[in-house]
Amino acid sequence: MTYTPPVHAQPPLAPPKPAKFGALAWTALILGIVGVVCSWVILLNNLTAIAAFIGLVLGVVALFGTRKVVAVIGIVLCVAAIGLTVVAQQAAVAELDKILGGGTNQGQTGVAGETAKQDAAVENPTWGKRYTWENGLSVDVAAPAACTPGEYAAPANIARAVKFEITITNGTSAAFETALMSVGTDAQFNGQKATMIFDAGGGCDSTFDSATVLPGKTYTFHVAYAVGAQPGEMQLVFEPTFNSDKAAFVGQA
Repeated sequence: MTYTPPVHAQPPLAPPKPAKFGALAWTALILGIVGVVCSWVILLNNLTAIAAFIGLVLGVVALFGTRKVVAVIGIVLCVAAIGLTVVAQQAAVAELDKILGGGTNQGQTGVAGETAKQDAAVENPTWGKRYTWENGLSVDVAAPAACTPGEYAAPANIARAVKFEITITNGTSAAFETALMSVGTDAQFNGQKATMIFDAGGGCDSTFDSATVLPGKTYTFHVAYAVGAQPGEMQLVFEPTFNSDKAAFVGQA
């Protein structure tokens, strides 16, 4: 009788251990590549920048897995994609601003109350002059007059106060909303910011308010500022709409 040794069954092989966070690492890499490639495509790069940010988060998580090298490459590409997108958009905004204009004193100046001549030389307007934008809207600034702030005027401790009479003339074919115009926020005296005075009921009360100026009509208001005790150079800047040409009036006050 032949003896047959018992056959022992081989234990089943263990399945290969899956890579931890491997899918996240590869996703970060792919999103980084897409972000870098599309970073210079305006508008589209808004979406790819968001995707790159998501890839950045996934790559950081994947660093705790087994595909660390892939995760690092993905993180680097995602950061580069976001940075390139910011650079591209800033360049696009600068170019658009250059196209739209937005300069200072690009319109026409003339004597207040007179129509600006088409061939008038561009100059720095001052008190008693009129500045006219290309669309026909104009602003006149009369010479400043001294005023006495009331008891409750702000700011406190005003060394000297001057008030300007400003007139907007609507020479366009459409109604103009004064709320669109930047008035009073960009004012300087001797190279320093001049603060607008709020003096309800006092001698230096500012009367500027939102109003609709119809074509061919005018709107006159007053704005007062706190300035130094001694006379100096005053600058008032007007901007009728966002990113339009600025009218900078300069004179003694």
